[in-house]
Amino acid sequence: MALQVRYPHSEQTASPKSLSHKQIWAVATSVRSQLHVESCQRNLPLEQRIPRLGRMVVNEVHFEVDWDLEHNVVNHAGRPVMGATEYDKASPGCVMVSVNGPKLRNDTLLRSTIAHELGHVVFEGPAWVLCPPEQPVQNSFTGRVSSRDVREVRANEFMGALLVPALMLRVDLQRLARQHRLQRSRRPSEVLTNTPAYDAGKLDPDIIADVIFELAERYGVSESFMRVRLERYNLLRSTTHKLER
Repeated sequence: MALQVRYPHSEQTASPKSLSHKQIWAVATSVRSQLHVESCQRNLPLEQRIPRLGRMVVNEVHFEVDWDLEHNVVNHAGRPVMGATEYDKASPGCVMVSVNGPKLRNDTLLRSTIAHELGHVVFEGPAWVLCPPEQPVQNSFTGRVSSRDVREVRANEFMGALLVPALMLRVDLQRLARQHRLQRSRRPSEVLTNTPAYDAGKLDPDIIADVIFELAERYGVSESFMRVRLERYNLLRSTTHKLER
């Protein structure tokens, strides 16, 4: 059975319209719900779900996805990259995804790269299939994302929400906050409605580190990944974080 996805898009080209972060998160939530994950399960081992990611119907555009996790991956310049999503009209109706499995020996890094590339598949695949480019196209992922590259930012937001959904994280953080007796901020989350938030600069840094470690372990992501999600959802505010809407 194909994964079914919908989001605001151009009827002519199937390209996404300008999507808010919350709209991107909603798409990620929809995809996650179709990957047969138990409601209480936080860790999403995407590397074990590749067969489920082989067929997509996005905004009524049907296509196949060919995944390769076994080989080294380079970009058009011949430089090693973490992953790449490609389309070539010589293989119509098929989006090709390569993830640098030999290089990404860390499970958390492998998982996040698969999620990032899946974001490209979901948001760029339909337009490639519906209006095939004359020349082969490739989106390669180095791990660094420019805020000026809408496609990479979008794929990163999808990745974050797929692996660490906002509503799940809200529940888990509140449980740990009660356990560690963390004092709530006077200002609730500016992203999630009616949700307490915490100001990291006013709390014991060792306790905060323990909380982040436990959450990261539970979701199967790195501690730096978890810090980003907590700040992105405005659940744990650092003194330097500037909220982006």
